[in-house]
Amino acid sequence: MTPVQLSRPSFSAPVRVADMSDAVLSRRLAEGDLSALDAIYRRHAPALRRYARRYLDAALAEDAVHDALTRTQLALLGKRRVVELRPWLFRCVRNACLSELDRASTRRRGELGAEPIAEGGADCCDVVARNEHLRAALARMSELPPRQREALALRALDGAGYDDLAAHFALTENAAVQLVHRARRNLTALVAA
Repeated sequence: MTPVQLSRPSFSAPVRVADMSDAVLSRRLAEGDLSALDAIYRRHAPALRRYARRYLDAALAEDAVHDALTRTQLALLGKRRVVELRPWLFRCVRNACLSELDRASTRRRGELGAEPIAEGGADCCDVVARNEHLRAALARMSELPPRQREALALRALDGAGYDDLAAHFALTENAAVQLVHRARRNLTALVAA
C-alpha cells in the first residue's frame, strides 16, 4: 500500500471583500462580482452623501449617490475597465448634483419668469461677487502649506468631518479643528492681501 500524502491545512483567514482596496474592488466589480459594489457603497456612501448634501436636500443627495453607484456599475460591470474609484464616484455625484440643480433652475425659471434672482433671494450681483471671492480664494490656496491645503480641501471640498481628518493626519479631533482653522485664517489673509 502506498502512503498518501496529505496537504497541510491552511489556517489563514480569507480576505473579506470589505477589507479589499478600492483598486481590487473596482477590478472585482469589472469582473462581475456584485459583492464588490456593496462594499464600495458601504465604504464611500457616507462621504458621498456629505458631499452631495452641500448642494442638494437629503432625498436628492441620496439619489445622487445612488446615481453615482449605478453609473459606476454600468461603466465597469463586464467591461474589464478599472478606474480610480474615489475620484470617479465623487465626479459622478458632482455631475448628478449639477444635473439636478440645472433641472431645478429650469423649473424655477419657468415658474418665476426670467427675473435675475438667485436661490435664497440674493440678486445676481451678490452671486457674482461671491463667486469672484471664491475664485480668488481657490487661486491662492496653492500658497498654503501642504498640510493646511490638504486639510482645507478635505474639509471644504470633500465634506470630511473632523473625525475623518483626525484619522487621516493621525491627530486628535481638536488638533484637526485647529489645523482647518489655521488654514482658513491663512487663506483669508492671502485673499485680503
